[in-house]
Amino acid sequence: MMFLPINLSKLFYKTISMTNSQFNPALPLPIKFNINDGKFGTQLTLCIPVESVTHFMEHIQNLVNTKQSDGKVYDFSQKKNIETKCIYINAKALEGDYGIYGNINPQKIEGAPNTQGLF
Repeated sequence: MMFLPINLSKLFYKTISMTNSQFNPALPLPIKFNINDGKFGTQLTLCIPVESVTHFMEHIQNLVNTKQSDGKVYDFSQKKNIETKCIYINAKALEGDYGIYGNINPQKIEGAPNTQGLF
């Protein structure tokens, strides 16, 4: 289950936990990830099924509109960490013979506002 802090100054949007009801995925098929040694050192690879791309974009927009939080990222142009509004996508990682891997299969955000013009 994905956990993200809710900004209480915004309207509350319902996320359904698996303890309260059935899991309602945001994507028709999950995103597969793995972390392994690659051409440029240790790499994160995402395998996004084509039929999940537009659903993933909608889910990201719903996170922007309902679950922003403060975070730090590295700004290459300024060559330093900066504080900014962020969204988080979490997934359980497993370790196997070929490195670290897992699936990203977020819970759908129920009752999210229309994404037009909110960003």
